[in-house]
Amino acid sequence: MSIIDLKMFLRDLKSIVNIESYSYDPQGKAQVINFLREKFHALNWHIEEYPLDSSVGSALVCMNRKVDAFDVLLSGHMDTVFKIGTTKTRPFSEDGKRAYGPGVCDMKQGLIQAYHVCRLLTENNEIGEGNICVIFNPDEEISSIYSRPLLEKLAAKSRYAIILEPARANGNLVNERKGVGKYILEFFGKEAHAAVNPEAGANAINACIETCQMLLAQVKPEKGNMLNIGTIEGGTTPNTVPAYAKIQIDCRFISALESERLDALIQNLHGKITKQGVRIGVAGGITRPPWAKTKNGLAFCAEVDQIKQRLGIQADWASTGGASDGNFFAALGVPTIDGMGIVGGRQHSPEEYLEIDSIIPRTTLLYETVKFCLSK
Repeated sequence: MSIIDLKMFLRDLKSIVNIESYSYDPQGKAQVINFLREKFHALNWHIEEYPLDSSVGSALVCMNRKVDAFDVLLSGHMDTVFKIGTTKTRPFSEDGKRAYGPGVCDMKQGLIQAYHVCRLLTENNEIGEGNICVIFNPDEEISSIYSRPLLEKLAAKSRYAIILEPARANGNLVNERKGVGKYILEFFGKEAHAAVNPEAGANAINACIETCQMLLAQVKPEKGNMLNIGTIEGGTTPNTVPAYAKIQIDCRFISALESERLDALIQNLHGKITKQGVRIGVAGGITRPPWAKTKNGLAFCAEVDQIKQRLGIQADWASTGGASDGNFFAALGVPTIDGMGIVGGRQHSPEEYLEIDSIIPRTTLLYETVKFCLSK
């Protein structure tokens, strides 16, 4: 017998997918909050809304009772990468095998999954003296720049944390993620005629190229690092010494030591004047700390492995370069698992999908995992 009503789950999923919730659409996320508030209010849970910034809106926190410490924190983000108007041209749909729509996988499914598990635990009186906290934040797709303090505050009060990002397309869960650093480097030189008096100028693009070469030489892939120079701009005409250049850099790293080394390397460039007289400006920094495997984290994984085996679910553990809010929790030492949502794929694209036949088994896995957290 199924622990949830699949038709009800899909009906809720359709409703929330068809609510626009682009990261910079606070009005859309206010509608998502109203939808979720109504659901959890019906369970008689304690509900708090936290206004964060006018550009993104609020976070919603739901607890089975108002307390200051939790057995488990469930985390899901309300925002998607899809601009306003996408649901009008591409609303929720399903074909019996897969469900489609903006954010259906990343991660509207996790919001509905969290509610249905909490509803089941509440209706079955299985929470007992345990304490569950669920946070729905509005800005994960933009690095949780406004909700991070609240996320970390709640995680620090929790014994376990579960991130409801979708399972990998092959069904795997996640127990390690690289940290992220994002930087903008600007180079300020001086214009001059490139053929008549180049010595009167200071070539910003040359300084940019030399800096890029230096940075790339400092990357250590064998230690799990990556540095990608993703955009570059500058210059005016081929016969003018360029006075300005700009690059954007994305760094990934698996160890705290390497993240600190690369961050210091880049930050120390700020204000530097090259031999050619080009000044360098640096903005940005580490946006998510690395999530490395720990003894307590692996012990949590082992408990989930036992639950998977009991349920007959085949899924391994994956390490990924993509980051999530789980990075914040794991960096605080909280045993954390990720990818506990429904199986899906092609996130951030028009082909994004969710495997319908994975809804019941993966929701059952989450349900049993939360029960484990409550029992410890």
